[in-house]
Amino acid sequence: DSSRSVACMVDSSLGVWVTLKGSAHVCLYHPDTFEQLAEVDVTPPVHRMLAGSDAIIRQHKAACLRITALLVCEELLWVGTSAGVVLTMPTSSSAVSCPRAPLSPTGLGQGHTGHVRFLAAVQLPDGFSLLCPTPPPPPDTGPEKLPSLEHRDSPRHRGPASARPKMLVISGGDGYEDFRLSSGGGGSSETVGRDDSTNHLLLWRV
Repeated sequence: DSSRSVACMVDSSLGVWVTLKGSAHVCLYHPDTFEQLAEVDVTPPVHRMLAGSDAIIRQHKAACLRITALLVCEELLWVGTSAGVVLTMPTSSSAVSCPRAPLSPTGLGQGHTGHVRFLAAVQLPDGFSLLCPTPPPPPDTGPEKLPSLEHRDSPRHRGPASARPKMLVISGGDGYEDFRLSSGGGGSSETVGRDDSTNHLLLWRV
């Protein structure tokens, strides 16, 4: 489509994923022949994630739905949308073994109230614990306390040396929304829209 520009483009082991500006479709192209191998419409899974939201908000998001961010990490295609929903889809060869096969992304339970502005991946350093960082020793630690510190850093508490590096996927966007709670009635009128304009970072360990 010569009248529309490219909005997002990422590469994977299968080829190049491309989405056009204002589109809710992402296409996979062969890097050498430029043949289109697959096309994915994110509209159905996004609608499913918004099923429990307020009807007016749901209609508005559906009317202007488009893909706003793409990322490939750990054989997953991550898709950010204008509805705030973040989707993932396998990018392994078995997932796209049949040309033009219908592929269905999976929506994540947590996302943004507004647009997903970006998706990024960061490799966690060895020994880094996102949820339970090791606290520093107390100021009065003496020689008698050293064995407990050595025990804390013993091989039993460390991961195997050949463990696969852990990745952290970060999404940045407008507001925060738990779509799992939306199914219970879309939230109270007092909280809906309160943090829409506040930028949020959401982190997923892959």
